[in-house]
Amino acid sequence: MPPSPDRSVDAADDEGRLIDRSRQGDAGAFTQLVSAHQGRVRAYIGGTINRPEVVDDLAQEVFLSAFRSLETYKGEAPFGVWLLGIARHKTLMHLRHEVRRLARESRSLDLVLSDLRVKVLEADEMMMAHREREVLALQRCLERLPANGAELIVDRYFRARSIAEMAKASGKREGTVRMTLMRLRQVLRACVEQRLAKEQG
Repeated sequence: MPPSPDRSVDAADDEGRLIDRSRQGDAGAFTQLVSAHQGRVRAYIGGTINRPEVVDDLAQEVFLSAFRSLETYKGEAPFGVWLLGIARHKTLMHLRHEVRRLARESRSLDLVLSDLRVKVLEADEMMMAHREREVLALQRCLERLPANGAELIVDRYFRARSIAEMAKASGKREGTVRMTLMRLRQVLRACVEQRLAKEQG
């Protein structure tokens, strides 16, 4: 479903009628609903995820899911609010998937997460979302490290390479590698805390 510019629903063909026609399989009517609401949906998703390609994909998933679930929409809340509920669910599912993907990349990922106090607590959804934001902040901060520093972090905590292996590969002493990793963890911690504080502010 390609994105199109936002426009208001035609006054002569109100939202309720467009919804009814969409339920009957009228793709044109649903396209008008998408055009009217996609800006708000994309803005909602983009407030949590700052990767445009992911926002595009999730927005399309939201409207596809909405189209398939139109029969369940009873009008108890405005249609736009109903769409944002779907967007919230899709966004949360994406964040959970990202956390689990990171966890699968290395058995040692918990060493980084615990050092940055970003353990995921799935029992409480609000806490879960907060922890997921911390993990995403960690991702962004890793991207900002110099290439050689990021490679050290990835080697140690994502590929689970030993200090001895890393020292041998770089031609440096093990103590030097340990000190470098410690400084990099401090930089990452400060970066993550700064990003989270900026979000809250």
